Amino acid sequence: MNGTQTKTISNEFPLLSFKKAIFQLGLILLGIAFLFFITLMKAKGTVDFGFEPFLYTYTIFVTTFQLSRLIAAMFYDSSYRGSVLPGRKMTIRKNVANPAAGLVREEYEPTVTFIVPSKNEEGVIAQTIENCFMVDYPKEKIEVIAVNDGSTDKTGEIMMSLREKYDNLTVINWETNRGKKHAMVEGFRLAKGEIVIQLDSDSCIDPATFRKIVEPFQNPAVGAVSAHTDPKNADHNFLTRMQAAYYFMSFRILKAAESTFLTVFCCSGCASAYRKSVIFPILDEWLGETFLGLPVTWGDDRSLTSRVLKSGYKTIYSDRVKAETIVPEKFRQLVKQQVRWKKSWFVNGIYNAKFIWKTHPFVAFSYYFPLLLVSFLSPIMAVRAVLYLPLVHGIYPFFHILGLMLLAALFVAYYRFVAPENKYWAYLFPWSILNLFFLSFLMFYAIVRINDRGWGTR
Repeated sequence: MNGTQTKTISNEFPLLSFKKAIFQLGLILLGIAFLFFITLMKAKGTVDFGFEPFLYTYTIFVTTFQLSRLIAAMFYDSSYRGSVLPGRKMTIRKNVANPAAGLVREEYEPTVTFIVPSKNEEGVIAQTIENCFMVDYPKEKIEVIAVNDGSTDKTGEIMMSLREKYDNLTVINWETNRGKKHAMVEGFRLAKGEIVIQLDSDSCIDPATFRKIVEPFQNPAVGAVSAHTDPKNADHNFLTRMQAAYYFMSFRILKAAESTFLTVFCCSGCASAYRKSVIFPILDEWLGETFLGLPVTWGDDRSLTSRVLKSGYKTIYSDRVKAETIVPEKFRQLVKQQVRWKKSWFVNGIYNAKFIWKTHPFVAFSYYFPLLLVSFLSPIMAVRAVLYLPLVHGIYPFFHILGLMLLAALFVAYYRFVAPENKYWAYLFPWSILNLFFLSFLMFYAIVRINDRGWGTR
């Protein structure tokens, strides 16, 4: 191209500020001290019953693994964040009309398509669709595909009324419910955009940060990007505040840790972007996903991310893209959601284990397989601490809880460091207790009910 030149941006991490480096070193040393202290507490609580070797090994393994996730998240530096990757190129063009202006950066602006599947969301669907057209992006490069998946309320009518307002809105009306995955596949097949944005019907991306979800695709190795998502209804009650703390930890610490290695294992269904050319060849396989001979109807985001990774592409998380979603406000709704998520995690855990050791060997053996082991052992150890020891030996889980709180405190310290303005950090402690005494047990229920392919509703 005449008058253009390209240059490759290096992928070197800039030096961390002295303050940040000291904080991170201090947190690591504190974590080591906590590891020693937690092990001593376990010894105090179990020395009379003869299972110290296994318990010590488990305690050290789990605590070390959780600390490693925290340390990995520390390398998710603000100047990196997944958008500057090896081989990325910036196009510079000359200003022909005004040569004195020098060289000007050419914006990366591929066409984008939003896909919004929905069923019975009359209260929020208009806001979700309108938000798509409000993003800071050329309007002629935006397309929205809204799928009314057999709604029995006014969702379809609201979608159709919005067509009069937006020329680039396509509405798909299904009289009977086919499921979210079918709706997404239909959207992908009709999408004209190079980048496809998957949005839940109750989720929105902050218009001012939207470009940040597109930027990473300048590198052809990137297949998917997950936005940072916070609950829109966080202040509704105590339950939603706990979820706000959990969401922040899940995204800004756990997904950030995975993104450090460019292998995020679940680009959230709330708000994520995909390269259409990567997804198109795997649509049929994804739609036809089965487990134990039955269709998999939940976990569409996790299973799609798995197939992107299997195809050899990078998946990342960007905390520069801000999104919001509505979380369950009642405990029963939360339980249904958690059971669905745990079923998805179980099925995709098996799926990923078949290929991840070939495509990403370092991540597989240093992170993913330990994660699987921790995820399966933790509910078992919770049963032991909460039920078996108190009922059989009269030992209550005080030390187990204290160790859990110490570990949570490390995460809270980093939480406070990276987001001092976030007011929900304290709710990470009660969430940890809730997880110990109840949510962790749902893994057993999810596995037992794995053949129940019902979606569950909020």
